Amino acid sequence: MTMKKGLLIFAIFGIMTSVLSAQEVTKTLSITPGGLYKALTLPEKKETTHLILTGSINAEDFKTIRDALPVLTFLDLSRVRIVEYKGKKGTVANAKNAKYAENTIPQFAFYNENNLTGKQTLTQIIFPKNLDGIGEKAFWSCYGLTETTIPETVTFIEDAAYYNCKSLTSITVMNSKPISKLGKGVFEALDPSTCVLHVPVGAQEAYVNAKQWGNFINISDDVETKTNEE
Repeated sequence: MTMKKGLLIFAIFGIMTSVLSAQEVTKTLSITPGGLYKALTLPEKKETTHLILTGSINAEDFKTIRDALPVLTFLDLSRVRIVEYKGKKGTVANAKNAKYAENTIPQFAFYNENNLTGKQTLTQIIFPKNLDGIGEKAFWSCYGLTETTIPETVTFIEDAAYYNCKSLTSITVMNSKPISKLGKGVFEALDPSTCVLHVPVGAQEAYVNAKQWGNFINISDDVETKTNEE
């Protein structure tokens, strides 16, 4: 085999590998709290790009999503209930007895304290419909996250939840009243000039005058809600 042929075969193999690795692999599962890790085979953990869950999950499952699914880009939790958890197998590093509230995206859900990195493959997440809140540093440095929709049920967002999510270009908030229970630096290190805040029709002024929300340069009241439709 000549060197040119060898290089050509190597190049073709590389292209094929890239195409295969870019393929969408969707997995849909119904699970019980703490059951996600065992519900996925090793190849499924390595290959799943789109994960759709139903049933109930806890902080153990969020740790699996964060640490054991290296190519995950899309996560659908719309039909999931998040239950409370207390123990050492959750998302907080080196914690023997950490507490995680129900109906809340856990603290450090997608940010690993051990290696100081966010889950950079994640581009989109659909939250549970009954979500109460978003925990501390939940999406810290999730560089790949491009959009997020915060359900009307959310009443609090804790410290630095979206810190340094520098690819976020769209935040949609479904509540016409700005969430007042905000921790420190929830949206710090985002680019307020390129990230558009979408709020319910008629709520623009309320958000412009609200702490932290008012930092966004582009606030568009273009969200239709059930209240708008009535």
